[in-house]
Amino acid sequence: MDLAIIRHLQEDGRKSFAQIAAELNISASSVQQRANRLIESGAIVIKGIVHPADIENVVMAMVAIKADGTRLHEVAQAISRLTEVRWVVICAGQYDILLELVCENNEHLLKILSHKISVIEGVRETVTFPYLEIAKRTYEWVIPDLNTK
Repeated sequence: MDLAIIRHLQEDGRKSFAQIAAELNISASSVQQRANRLIESGAIVIKGIVHPADIENVVMAMVAIKADGTRLHEVAQAISRLTEVRWVVICAGQYDILLELVCENNEHLLKILSHKISVIEGVRETVTFPYLEIAKRTYEWVIPDLNTK
Protein backbone atom coordinates (compact mmCIF):
# COMPACT_ATOMS: atom_id res chain seq x y z
CA MET A 1 0.00 0.00 0.00
CA ASP A 2 2.90 2.36 0.76
CA LEU A 3 4.19 2.00 -2.81
CA ALA A 4 0.75 2.82 -4.21
CA ILE A 5 0.60 5.98 -2.09
CA ILE A 6 4.11 6.94 -3.23
CA ARG A 7 3.08 6.48 -6.89
CA HIS A 8 0.17 8.87 -6.39
CA LEU A 9 2.38 11.47 -4.70
CA GLN A 10 4.95 11.15 -7.50
CA GLU A 11 2.23 11.99 -10.02
CA ASP A 12 1.10 15.02 -8.02
CA GLY A 13 2.71 15.91 -4.69
CA ARG A 14 -0.21 18.26 -3.97
CA LYS A 15 -2.86 15.55 -4.29
CA SER A 16 -4.92 15.35 -1.11
CA PHE A 17 -4.93 12.29 1.09
CA ALA A 18 -8.70 12.10 0.53
CA GLN A 19 -8.20 11.92 -3.26
CA ILE A 20 -5.56 9.22 -2.91
CA ALA A 21 -7.77 7.29 -0.49
CA ALA A 22 -10.71 7.40 -2.89
CA GLU A 23 -8.58 6.12 -5.77
CA LEU A 24 -7.08 3.33 -3.64
CA ASN A 25 -10.39 2.50 -1.96
CA ILE A 26 -9.02 2.92 1.58
CA SER A 27 -9.66 5.47 4.32
CA ALA A 28 -8.14 8.96 4.18
CA SER A 29 -6.81 8.50 7.73
CA SER A 30 -4.95 5.37 6.61
CA VAL A 31 -3.36 7.28 3.73
CA GLN A 32 -2.47 10.15 6.05
CA GLN A 33 -0.89 7.85 8.65
CA ARG A 34 1.12 5.96 6.03
CA ALA A 35 2.22 9.14 4.23
CA ASN A 36 3.26 10.80 7.49
CA ARG A 37 5.27 7.72 8.46
CA LEU A 38 7.03 7.76 5.07
CA ILE A 39 7.78 11.47 5.43
CA GLU A 40 9.01 11.17 9.03
CA SER A 41 11.28 8.25 8.12
CA GLY A 42 12.81 10.24 5.27
CA ALA A 43 11.67 7.69 2.67
CA ILE A 44 9.86 10.48 0.81
CA VAL A 45 10.17 14.25 0.74
CA ILE A 46 7.46 16.51 -0.64
CA LYS A 47 8.77 19.85 -1.90
CA GLY A 48 8.47 22.26 -4.77
CA ILE A 49 11.23 21.64 -7.30
CA VAL A 50 13.20 24.56 -8.75
CA HIS A 51 14.86 24.09 -12.14
CA PRO A 52 17.91 26.40 -11.94
CA ALA A 53 18.69 25.96 -15.64
CA ASP A 54 15.39 27.69 -16.44
CA ILE A 55 16.36 30.79 -14.45
CA GLU A 56 17.96 33.54 -16.48
CA ASN A 57 21.74 33.96 -16.16
CA VAL A 58 22.32 30.85 -14.08
CA VAL A 59 25.37 28.71 -14.88
CA MET A 60 25.35 25.03 -13.99
CA ALA A 61 28.22 22.56 -14.16
CA MET A 62 29.18 19.07 -13.14
CA VAL A 63 32.60 18.75 -11.54
CA ALA A 64 34.59 15.51 -11.36
CA ILE A 65 37.25 15.29 -8.68
CA LYS A 66 40.20 13.01 -8.07
CA ALA A 67 40.88 12.98 -4.35
CA ASP A 68 43.36 11.41 -1.97
CA GLY A 69 41.89 8.04 -1.05
CA THR A 70 42.48 8.56 2.66
CA ARG A 71 40.63 11.91 2.61
CA LEU A 72 37.73 10.96 0.34
CA HIS A 73 34.95 11.42 2.89
CA GLU A 74 36.50 14.60 4.29
CA VAL A 75 36.65 16.11 0.79
CA ALA A 76 33.04 15.12 0.07
CA GLN A 77 31.90 16.61 3.40
CA ALA A 78 33.75 19.89 2.76
CA ILE A 79 32.23 20.18 -0.70
CA SER A 80 28.78 19.39 0.69
CA ARG A 81 28.96 22.49 2.87
CA LEU A 82 29.23 24.85 -0.12
CA THR A 83 25.91 26.58 -0.82
CA GLU A 84 26.45 26.43 -4.59
CA VAL A 85 26.59 22.62 -4.53
CA ARG A 86 23.33 20.77 -5.25
CA TRP A 87 24.52 17.20 -4.84
CA VAL A 88 27.72 15.26 -4.16
CA VAL A 89 28.39 11.58 -4.81
CA ILE A 90 31.37 9.39 -4.03
CA CYS A 91 31.79 7.04 -6.96
CA ALA A 92 34.00 4.38 -8.52
CA GLY A 93 35.94 4.81 -11.72
CA GLN A 94 38.25 7.46 -13.10
CA TYR A 95 37.01 10.09 -10.64
CA ASP A 96 36.30 9.75 -6.95
CA ILE A 97 33.67 12.46 -6.47
CA LEU A 98 31.06 14.02 -8.73
CA LEU A 99 29.12 17.15 -7.86
CA GLU A 100 26.78 19.67 -9.40
CA LEU A 101 27.23 23.44 -9.05
CA VAL A 102 24.71 26.22 -9.60
CA CYS A 103 26.38 29.62 -9.99
CA GLU A 104 25.30 33.17 -10.84
CA ASN A 105 27.61 33.45 -13.85
CA ASN A 106 30.94 32.18 -15.24
CA GLU A 107 32.94 34.48 -12.96
CA HIS A 108 31.17 33.00 -9.92
CA LEU A 109 31.81 29.47 -11.25
CA LEU A 110 35.52 30.23 -11.64
CA LYS A 111 35.68 31.67 -8.12
CA ILE A 112 34.06 28.57 -6.59
CA LEU A 113 36.36 26.23 -8.51
CA SER A 114 39.60 28.10 -7.83
CA HIS A 115 39.02 29.56 -4.36
CA LYS A 116 36.74 27.03 -2.67
CA ILE A 117 37.02 23.57 -4.27
CA SER A 118 40.62 23.38 -5.51
CA VAL A 119 41.97 24.54 -2.14
CA ILE A 120 40.27 21.77 -0.14
CA GLU A 121 42.93 19.52 1.34
CA GLY A 122 42.82 16.18 -0.45
CA VAL A 123 41.60 17.51 -3.82
CA ARG A 124 44.19 16.44 -6.40
CA GLU A 125 42.46 17.28 -9.67
CA THR A 126 39.18 18.72 -10.93
CA VAL A 127 37.53 18.54 -14.32
CA THR A 128 34.57 20.84 -14.98
CA PHE A 129 31.72 20.16 -17.40
CA PRO A 130 29.61 23.32 -17.89
CA TYR A 131 26.05 22.50 -18.94
CA LEU A 132 25.07 23.76 -22.39
CA GLU A 133 21.61 22.18 -22.34
CA ILE A 134 19.79 19.75 -20.10
CA ALA A 135 18.31 17.11 -22.40
CA LYS A 136 16.45 15.19 -19.68
CA ARG A 137 15.63 15.78 -16.05
CA THR A 138 13.43 13.66 -13.87
CA TYR A 139 13.00 13.25 -10.17
CA GLU A 140 11.03 10.04 -10.26
CA TRP A 141 12.13 6.63 -9.25
CA VAL A 142 10.04 4.12 -11.16
CA ILE A 143 8.58 1.79 -8.59
CA PRO A 144 8.55 -1.78 -9.86
CA ASP A 145 5.29 -3.68 -9.86
CA LEU A 146 5.98 -6.26 -7.17
CA ASN A 147 2.95 -8.34 -8.15
CA THR A 148 4.49 -9.53 -11.43
CA LYS A 149 7.31 -12.01 -11.91
